[in-house]
Amino acid sequence: MRSAVYVRRRLVAAARWMLLAVALVVQFGSNAALLVGTTPMSPVELGGYVALGIVGAGAAAALTLRRSIPRWYAAGGCVVLLACAGALSADLPPEGALRAGHWSLGLIGWYGLVLLFGLPPRWAGLLLGAVGVLYTVPVVAENPTTTGLANLGVGLGSVLGLQFAVALGSHLLAGIARRAQATADEEQQVRIEEETAAAVAANHERRYADLREATIPLLRGLADGELDPRDPVVRQRCAVEAARMRRLFAEHADSGDRLVHELGGIIDVAERHGVSVHLTVRGAPTALPDNVRAGLLGPISEALVTADGDAKVTVLHAPDHVRVAVRCDAPGLQLPRDGSGEVEVVESTSGGQLWLETSWQSR
Repeated sequence: MRSAVYVRRRLVAAARWMLLAVALVVQFGSNAALLVGTTPMSPVELGGYVALGIVGAGAAAALTLRRSIPRWYAAGGCVVLLACAGALSADLPPEGALRAGHWSLGLIGWYGLVLLFGLPPRWAGLLLGAVGVLYTVPVVAENPTTTGLANLGVGLGSVLGLQFAVALGSHLLAGIARRAQATADEEQQVRIEEETAAAVAANHERRYADLREATIPLLRGLADGELDPRDPVVRQRCAVEAARMRRLFAEHADSGDRLVHELGGIIDVAERHGVSVHLTVRGAPTALPDNVRAGLLGPISEALVTADGDAKVTVLHAPDHVRVAVRCDAPGLQLPRDGSGEVEVVESTSGGQLWLETSWQSR
């Protein structure tokens, strides 16, 4: 499914292309006959026609290559449009009806809407107002008749008024697209939060089920007197279960590095049993799913809480993988494995020293 951002960008780009298409069709379609008409263009008109065509071609190239028009080009293009309006207005006779119907009036406005698309409508209003003033001043300076002023006002109002209405509509369209994207983003965020909450709840239920299977029988055996707390094996089982519970409780804490935070609970249990632990952490913390953290720390936990003497733990964070390693004196024990296969466990024993590493790599 396409993202809301993609849809919004496509919608906005389509609206801008439509405005540019209107300007290009007006210039090179309906106004192209001016180049081959019986009444030749004046040099000023021809220069203005070419300048406006260059502005349109540059806008089309920018939209094709960059999908947007740079601010510097929009500002420079507006300056060119105003210069063309001033030059063409000065070249035209001071007749209101002639000016209001001149081909340049509407064309300058359409290119202005293209350049100012995406900005507040007041900028388009300022540009269109300036164009209207430039076309009106020469008429007013010649003491026009009431009819001439009326013809000019009606012409300017119909052309520039329509274009300003289009600018308002484009602004509303962009606002609707932004609100639609915001709504879609909120809905997606809600879905993500619901899925995350469901996954966390399922993971906690699984972890609590593991505790019920291992911890509760151990506590029941101690309470009934079936297990002797002085037995080294029983003490080892208690240490393992205590570390597992500390990890489970640590999952609810807010920490910048959840992996190291949960590991700290395990180290605390190990140190209570006389193990001196030295921890080294390298790299920036990486966000990990709960099941991955459990897979990384499960074997490390049992190795630490059953160790004798000193232990050295190293945590390595990398952008695409995480490793946790421990070196310690430890008796032989059955290390838990990650059932999902996402975490790799490597262990070796040499000279009475256990070296154990758990690692996870992003797919």
